Amino acid sequence: MCDDWRDLLNRNIFPFVEYEGYEDKYPTKNIALISRERAEELRYVSGVLYGAFQRAVSVCQRCGENFLVDLEIPPQLIPYLTKENPLHLSTWLSRFDYVLDKQGNLHMVEINADTPCAVVEAYYGNTVACTHFEQENPNEGEYDRLCQWLNEIFLASHPGVSISTGRFHRKHPFLFACFHDYDEDLATTRFLMNAMRQNTMAVEADDAICFTSFYDLALRNDGSILLPDGRTANAIYRLHPLEILIEETTPEGDTLGKDFMDGYLHDRFIMFNPPEAIIMQSKAFQALVWALNQQSGAKRVFTAEETDIISRYMLPSYFARDFTPDKMPPGSDWIKKPIWGREGAGIEVLDRQGVKLVKDVDAEDIVRRDSKDDMYQLFVDQQECEADTDSGRLKGYETLSCFMLGKNPSALYARFSPEQIAGTEAYWLPLGLQKYSK
Repeated sequence: MCDDWRDLLNRNIFPFVEYEGYEDKYPTKNIALISRERAEELRYVSGVLYGAFQRAVSVCQRCGENFLVDLEIPPQLIPYLTKENPLHLSTWLSRFDYVLDKQGNLHMVEINADTPCAVVEAYYGNTVACTHFEQENPNEGEYDRLCQWLNEIFLASHPGVSISTGRFHRKHPFLFACFHDYDEDLATTRFLMNAMRQNTMAVEADDAICFTSFYDLALRNDGSILLPDGRTANAIYRLHPLEILIEETTPEGDTLGKDFMDGYLHDRFIMFNPPEAIIMQSKAFQALVWALNQQSGAKRVFTAEETDIISRYMLPSYFARDFTPDKMPPGSDWIKKPIWGREGAGIEVLDRQGVKLVKDVDAEDIVRRDSKDDMYQLFVDQQECEADTDSGRLKGYETLSCFMLGKNPSALYARFSPEQIAGTEAYWLPLGLQKYSK
């Protein structure tokens, strides 16, 4: 038997087991076990929250700029957020993140709706870990479901075009793109591309579904995405945050991001995830959902089930202008989050007097948009756990996640961090299912 299960991970699929600049390997040496009840709870809650979030996005789209400005959506993006997409869902691949309080209760703290990562870990790596440790995999069958869902996306990328010959798709392929010099993004992008190819049997997949680095793409004057071989893309999966993409310019100062989005608006290609995913991605979206959940009667937005789940699993969340310490329970602390923070950067934990309790996460080298404002959220004092790393057995905190394939809950994933506010120092913690007790 292999002494270190991490040596079993195929580096062609999972090249970022070792990260440059980090002494420890990214996966933990051990596997954590969760109960079937917990796994079912994660999936059930995520499914209900997705429905509520989808409903809240529709409210934003109907109400126009008033709500979108509150969410600090870049003004340049607003014209692109109400266009109908072929699957009629605001995000096609997303991930809900949860933390556990001292009593073991789940609290949803984030949704990654635009460019979620950890796909390789959840849909490939977790199987390797469970096989090695001889544990039942909570993600059993989820890779096949991912392939099926990506095939649905492929088929929806040009409705009405027959794929019996695949001629259209070979001429105008489904493009997967990222910056190829970032190993994690490249691995995630290629993993999803290969998963889409699994069920696409009616076409020559290598021609109809392909990868090209962002560095090698160009835009035609009509907004079409031009590949190096002269073809134009029918659809694009782009692993690049939309709030950053919209402000991209060429060395000559041309508005590359806007030109790209204009191509989408004028039906030159479809985008995965669709642009409206950025609405959920805004940290302030949770403050909007919390506010909408307080409405009743004719103004009620959510179903009774959604209202119950929001009240139980979401945390009191407020726009900066609406927040005062008296809104929080006695003796509680709160989190101040930049609306466009990523990897925990810029988050502050404050007591009722505004005293900072937890040091800031190092924001260096984290790609993110600068935020003009913050949102406030009740702080969860988390349950401690332990994990085995190359630095030894560490005490820390676990974040549990549930991927969504459209509106359907899918694979589970976990991170372990020595800090309550997880940043880039976090480890991937594989998950197995506890055996039923006799």
